[in-house]
Parts: sequence; structure tokens; C-alpha cells
Amino acid sequence: MAQLEVRNLHAGYSRDIDILRGLDVTARESMLTTIIGANGVGKSTLLKTIIGQLRPHTGTIRFGERDMRDVNTRDLVNLGIAYVPQKHAIFPEMTVQENVEMATWAFRHEKPRARSAVERVFERAPYLREFRSKRAGLMSGGQQRLMQLELALMSDPELLLIDEPTVGLDPKRAGQIYDHLRRLVTEERRTILMVDQNVIAGTDVADYIYVLELGANKLEGTKKKFDEEYRDAISEWLF
Repeated sequence: MAQLEVRNLHAGYSRDIDILRGLDVTARESMLTTIIGANGVGKSTLLKTIIGQLRPHTGTIRFGERDMRDVNTRDLVNLGIAYVPQKHAIFPEMTVQENVEMATWAFRHEKPRARSAVERVFERAPYLREFRSKRAGLMSGGQQRLMQLELALMSDPELLLIDEPTVGLDPKRAGQIYDHLRRLVTEERRTILMVDQNVIAGTDVADYIYVLELGANKLEGTKKKFDEEYRDAISEWLF
């Protein structure tokens, strides 16, 4: 197991403009770390920089012993990292079975591993069996989001990076997603770094929390510390 460490990170979409301004974040092993903040503070920019879609201007990103500053997004699976974007990354016109098989692309040449990963998805998520031969787009938004998480787990990652897991979902479906993420940590010892705008639910399931403001650290601490000292003030900072 390894933890992710981001130190003094400056990054953005233009060489002359930093969205992230000296950010420090650690995703600790077998813990769920939630990053919260208002729109535009750099939450998604951080994930995009970690996975190599953006290059840092300065600072360091390390996953275990690996320097991540030059990582290519297509190499994430081999590094033990899975990324779940905010938008539903499924093929709605393809069947669930076809979507699941597509998710083995990074290790498609390892046929026993690919077959095992496909069957494991349907064992872990029995509700997918009834949609196995149906178009993925026929599932509800919550079911599609849960499937995205299962597809991300097919490579058996050490680290899950998740962008806004419940955006657009009703409270019941959102609750199912958060419960699932919590089980991945407590039962499977996964390491999760999640960015979220759902302040209450996103922090309720977390072990450690960061609050960002204007691309920099505003506040951080354990869930216990937030519950005791900061929860009543968070809404004033964010809205």
C-alpha cells in the first residue's frame, strides 16, 4: 500500500495563471480523504493534475516512491490508480456487458485477468446482472454512477480518485453512493481521495477533510476535529 502526497503544488490551465497556489494534500492509506470548497477553488484541477491531464508549474506529487509529475494518464492502471470523473464515463448505447468488457482495455492482453475482472463485477454488484444484456443508458443515474465505481475497481487499484461522486443525484441515490464508498474503505481497505461540493454528506463519510479556498489550503483535520470545532462555520466559508 502507498499514500499520495501533494506538496506546494502550483498548477493551472495557462502557464501564467495558477489555479492551485501552493496546495498541500495527503491521501492516507486505507482512509477516505474528502476535499471540499466552493466552485472554482481548484478541486477538479487538483485531480486533473494528479492524473497527468495538467502538468504542475511547481511542486511535487508522489504516490509511494513514484514521482507523478511526468505521469501519463494511460499509465494510471499500471500504477495502481483509478480515476472516476464527474461526468458519467459510460457508453449508454452499449450493453452493460460491453461496458464492463471495455473497462478491461488497459489489461486486455492478460486474458485470464480480464475474464476474472468481468465476472467479479457481476459478483460484487448483483443488480448489474439484470441489465447485463441491456443498454447501459436504461439504468438510472444512481445505478450508472455505481457501475462507474465498479468499473474503476476492475483493475484492483490501491488509490481511487473520485470527482463529485453524487452530482445530479437525489438524496436516496447519493446516500447509496456514499455508503458504497465507506464500505470500500472499511471492508476493503481502499484509499480514496474525493472532491465534493456536498459538504454535509461528503464530510460525514470522510476520515480526513481539507477545505480549499482560492487554490490553497484553508483548513484541514480529522472528521472528529471537524465535528467538534468547524462544522458550524463551514457553510460561512463556502457560500
